[in-house]
Amino acid sequence: MYRALIMKIANPYIGHGTLQFKCIQILQLGLLDIMTNTLEVSRIKTMKFTQYELYDLINHPGPLWLAYVDLSDANLRGVNLHGAILRGANLSGALLNNAILSEANLNDASLRMAVLVEADLGKSTMIGTDLNGADLSSANLSGANLGGAKLREAKLSEANLRETNLRGANLTNASLHGANFNGANLGGADLTNAKLTESNLRDAKMIKVNLSGADLRNSVFTDADLSKSILIGANFSKSNLGGVDLSEAKLSRADLSEADLRKVNLTGADLRNAFLYLADLRNVNLSGANLFDADLGKVQYDKSTVWPEGFDPQAVGAVLAK
Repeated sequence: MYRALIMKIANPYIGHGTLQFKCIQILQLGLLDIMTNTLEVSRIKTMKFTQYELYDLINHPGPLWLAYVDLSDANLRGVNLHGAILRGANLSGALLNNAILSEANLNDASLRMAVLVEADLGKSTMIGTDLNGADLSSANLSGANLGGAKLREAKLSEANLRETNLRGANLTNASLHGANFNGANLGGADLTNAKLTESNLRDAKMIKVNLSGADLRNSVFTDADLSKSILIGANFSKSNLGGVDLSEAKLSRADLSEADLRKVNLTGADLRNAFLYLADLRNVNLSGANLFDADLGKVQYDKSTVWPEGFDPQAVGAVLAK
């Protein structure tokens, strides 16, 4: 990583003006030890760019090494930072609308309250990145690695998160209306009280995810894996959950009214006080499930539906489909 900076200093084509001076200043201040390849990070963190240096930055060709720099509240609309090294950088409050950050390294960076509307973050690395309160509406995050990222109250409506890694990420109270999570990995992520209405979660890996209190109405979960997930009080009304694995899931007080649950695996699931009015339970496996006080009024089931031992579906208002 530090060798890349040395190469830029030695290369006469690295740019011009104050940005080049900034890189040279890092050497002159003794912040970079060429022999040991080490960097005094604590002092780099205090190095803030002026508006003239930002102009050089925006017009500078090629990938940039900007680890730990302070770009807080900077206006970087439309900037091309493809492949840039921004590890540990402070971009809190920065304006990055339509910015290109594809394949950039943003590990442990702070983008708290940053605006990244329609930004391209495809295949970027954001492990442990702070995106709390950030606006990523309509942003491209496909193939990005956001393992353990902090996204509390972040705005991700209509965002592209196809095949994105969000394992262990914190998305509590996040707005995700219409987001595309096709094939994404959300294992162990916390989406408590998140809003995911009309979202696409086909083939998503969501083992042990926490969606308690989340609003998931009219969403598509076809063939997703939500086994052992916590879905207490979640709203799945009118959603398509065909073929989903919900084995051992905690669904107490969940709203599954009018949901398509055909071929769903609900073995060992906790459905106490769940609301399943008018849900489609054809070819569903409910063996070992807890249906205590669940509302099964007018749900459809067929001969392939497997009920818990001794359970009488017609006694609770379920209807056998012809």
